[in-house]
Amino acid sequence: MMRKLKSNWQSIALTIVVIISLFISWIFWTNPFPYEGARHENYNSNQSQQYTPQSMGDVYLPTKAIETTKNGNQNQLHSPKANLILSVKKELQHWKLGRTNIVKQNNSDVYLSYLRRRNSLMLTYPDEIPSAVFDETFSQSIDTDRVNQINHIVIPLNGQHEIYLLGDHHYSVYRVRVEKGNFGNIRRLLTSMEKIPVDHKIINGVAVMMYPRSFELPELGYQVTAQNIDTLSASLMSTNQHTTITANRNGNETTYTDGTNRRLIFNRQNGTMKYENYLSKDDRESTSQIFPHFYNKLTAIGIPLDNLRYDEVSNHGRQLNYRAYVNSFPIFNSNGYGEVTLESKNNGNEQYWMSLYSLQVPLPINHQMVKLPSSTDVINQLHATNRMRDIKDLRVGYIWKNSSNSSHVVKLIPTYFIKYHGRWVEYTELNK
Repeated sequence: MMRKLKSNWQSIALTIVVIISLFISWIFWTNPFPYEGARHENYNSNQSQQYTPQSMGDVYLPTKAIETTKNGNQNQLHSPKANLILSVKKELQHWKLGRTNIVKQNNSDVYLSYLRRRNSLMLTYPDEIPSAVFDETFSQSIDTDRVNQINHIVIPLNGQHEIYLLGDHHYSVYRVRVEKGNFGNIRRLLTSMEKIPVDHKIINGVAVMMYPRSFELPELGYQVTAQNIDTLSASLMSTNQHTTITANRNGNETTYTDGTNRRLIFNRQNGTMKYENYLSKDDRESTSQIFPHFYNKLTAIGIPLDNLRYDEVSNHGRQLNYRAYVNSFPIFNSNGYGEVTLESKNNGNEQYWMSLYSLQVPLPINHQMVKLPSSTDVINQLHATNRMRDIKDLRVGYIWKNSSNSSHVVKLIPTYFIKYHGRWVEYTELNK
């Protein structure tokens, strides 16, 4: 018997392995819960990755890319298939920038010439950003004491080893030496982009990008996602202390309080909310740290940042507005959907305004093209209303319109928006 076992030990061992394998397979097939649990865990992980906040540099990216040809013709570059600005950011992060010098200040003609600099790519922010944010975004260390605020980054494409940083305030132009950088890689990124003819002018003391000819943009469709108010309120109201959150309902509004210094007012009718946190004056964030401070707040709240970009700064640098963007164009809605505003007041009070709704998934709708007039035609219409002197800026974007068929689907319609008395208004509203 022992002699047979010794002579056939390999066959016996193989048989045992096969039996064990079949037994394990039977367990998985008849009791799939452990496997499904692992798959569910991975699914949740993927979902959390979908909402993982982008880096601070991604949220504070420039939003427009303008190419100026050797002949001086300017075009806004955009594409639904490629994020040019993000690609340029990744390229610039490998560059090494050196000495910074002031070229000119307080001269609008010189400033305009740099906005129109031939054979260049210009990246434009929707509003000014501190130079420290530029350093964070592009992994640089320029002289932040010399360069204050930045509105535009001009990258010459003729191989000269310098770039220019422009600040609309005081029409400031700074030259930055490029000690290491591949301009050829930047030029290659510009191919296969869609183009819209543009120009730059100074209007009421503000540098404005104009559209000299009529052009077309497509209507877009998006699926809307909504955050859970209970989850959002828990993120905003939670503290390290043991506090009880109470909710009081009055009509369409529910007010959440924690019995100390936090309050959240939620409007169920339009899905918007206002949050207040009463801090002491000594606890307020310094103005120089507002940009990173509010970025950290956005990530802590858990707001989806996929399409959200920095859009404006106001109230002496203590209020920041973030807005949803699509294909390099801002999105506007009268209820503030797709928009977040954070403010830190000098008395220590922090206030946030936001909506539960945000755009998530583009939909394959019939992309009807919409023809927009030239900026000149729009301005002529505004002159006829005698409102031109109260207008501070002009931009093309998309208006968020709810679908009549589904509350989860919206249409984005391209149009002009005018900054009128400090507020962005769809331009036809001013003609009424």
